Amino acid sequence: MRPLPKTLELGELKSADPFMGPLLSFLASRRGKEIYLVGGYLRDYFLGTTPADIDFITAGDPRELAEEAAARLGGKAFLLHEEDGAYRVVAEGGWNGRRTIDFAPIKGMSVEEDLSYRDFTINAMALDIERLVGGELRLPRDLVDKHYGWRDLSRGILRECSNESFLMDPVRLVRALRFRHILGLEYEERTLNHMKKYAPLITRAPGERIAVELLETLLMPDTAPIFSDLEATGLMQHVFPHLVPLVGLEQNAYHHLDVWSHTLLALEELDRLISDPRAVFPGHEEYITGRLEEPLQDLYPRKAFLRLAALYHDAGKAETLSRDASGRIHFYAHQKHSREAAVELVERLRLSRRAGDYIVGVVAGHMDIGLAMADRPTPRRIRRLLARLGDELVDVVLLSTADRYATRGPLSTPEKLERYVAFCRTLLDEHRREREMPPLIMGRDLIHELGLEQGPFIGEILKEVRVAQLEGALKSREDALRFARDLVRYGD
Repeated sequence: MRPLPKTLELGELKSADPFMGPLLSFLASRRGKEIYLVGGYLRDYFLGTTPADIDFITAGDPRELAEEAAARLGGKAFLLHEEDGAYRVVAEGGWNGRRTIDFAPIKGMSVEEDLSYRDFTINAMALDIERLVGGELRLPRDLVDKHYGWRDLSRGILRECSNESFLMDPVRLVRALRFRHILGLEYEERTLNHMKKYAPLITRAPGERIAVELLETLLMPDTAPIFSDLEATGLMQHVFPHLVPLVGLEQNAYHHLDVWSHTLLALEELDRLISDPRAVFPGHEEYITGRLEEPLQDLYPRKAFLRLAALYHDAGKAETLSRDASGRIHFYAHQKHSREAAVELVERLRLSRRAGDYIVGVVAGHMDIGLAMADRPTPRRIRRLLARLGDELVDVVLLSTADRYATRGPLSTPEKLERYVAFCRTLLDEHRREREMPPLIMGRDLIHELGLEQGPFIGEILKEVRVAQLEGALKSREDALRFARDLVRYGD
């Protein structure tokens, strides 16, 4: 049993979340509007955290409430869902920075009916604002909680609100994975059975909605256990079909695990590097952390997409498995097939071009550092490697290092691992030094000055120009354009 509060008093709520003070005071003044605080805010507040998102349902006019709330809080109100008339307010304030407040009409004939349409019982609790402002509430008695969400939350149980919960919205299947692990819950037996039964329905869900649930999950540390649930729930073959053949797929003596187990361990090692880069790359920790926190799509940072790339870094191994005359296993060029799988993934999830190119690039490049080491890299080869990986160098370093830490077979020695890490430190040193040297030309220069069309060819030319610049052969924009023109005319 979890110790949840037995009472709720307005002053306690304001103390825990100062932002709620003026908001609740305003809503309480709107008497007769029948306004309820619902969903995740109550769940998280009862667990002792202060969420950034606040949800209300009302029998009144959501637009009117949203616009008045925005005016009082110095925020902005806009229509969120035209189909159900929900409005959102975005405002600054509280300890969490940006806050979002949603106002939606009560669905059905009552608040109880509205709650019955929600995903899980722990998200189907509601609190009458007038009662909250009126005095101390006894919990759970004074909640609207027909599905016993309070009880399930206290017992650590994730339970669907109805037998139709996943039928109403298959995206809830993916959301269940996140809630189970972020809140430390266990699936209720019927809920787990329904997840397995209805797992194929996820293929009908819009890719962008699946992406949101996955990215919310990938924001969290310790993500490996979440994705180990993919097998148990039957979701793997429908969300990540390329990963199914990896389960139980044997590897060579460099490895101690099958491919899927290795993938999960690599994700675990990546989480360790993300949380504490200084442990492996001292002196680069602030730079690495800053890069990983950069938004890549909407407000989602690079680290979320890097974790997704880690899931797919070996997706091509099933297609490329071969054995030589001695019986030794090989996965020649598996990174190319992994790249193709990643392309299909980003198309299915309808990710932005920037995020999609990032994932595909990191997956495709995760072997580049190891291959460069095998060729006894010269300074020129190192510069070419840096130019090829470009903006994704840091991310490839992290993923490939996590990959190495997750490779612990008899042919993988601590000495080899240390040499690899040392080489990665050198690459980071050079990468940061080179970033201080701005490029002489950009893609638009090739388009405008040389009349080239947008395409992959431009990127290849820019890489060659960059290598020549770093070698000191090019000093000016004119030098770079002349060099690029010769590349176009004569090739290498």
